[in-house]
Amino acid sequence: MIAFGWVSLLVYLIGSRIAFVYDQPKLWLEFWKMNQVNVLGGYILWLLLAWLITKDREWKFFAFGEDSLINLAWINLIYFGLTFQGKLIILLLIVLVVGWVLKSRYRSLWWYKSGKKGFLFLLTNMVFFVGLAFVFNNYFYLIMTLLSGVRLVMLGNERNSK
Repeated sequence: MIAFGWVSLLVYLIGSRIAFVYDQPKLWLEFWKMNQVNVLGGYILWLLLAWLITKDREWKFFAFGEDSLINLAWINLIYFGLTFQGKLIILLLIVLVVGWVLKSRYRSLWWYKSGKKGFLFLLTNMVFFVGLAFVFNNYFYLIMTLLSGVRLVMLGNERNSK
């Protein structure tokens, strides 16, 4: 998991940089400027890496995602701290508090029948992307919220599946 943490940091930074320069290709060579990255691009490439690892090792993706939340939170905290984005640090702290409060309680929610791992991963994604939509006033982030919410309902309704 430690090796995954370092590799995921590198993949997150590369993905966020690629997503930023997609619109402005001349800025690719200015890689030392941390404020020229895109959080969504880094996150999507991180998800792809996590999916590839879980498929290779035959692990469950959402269980792995839930176990990797601390790595992802640290990556985002480092990025938001280096770029002095106070609103996003507050948003990340809100997401961490929500995750911490529900960490041991989500299996007792009456509507989450399956009790499977992955609830925290999907719920924190929903809260984070709703916050990003309001911070950046860009409602494109709500698409990720909707995808996480739909998958959360699907995961909660699964019963006794392998």
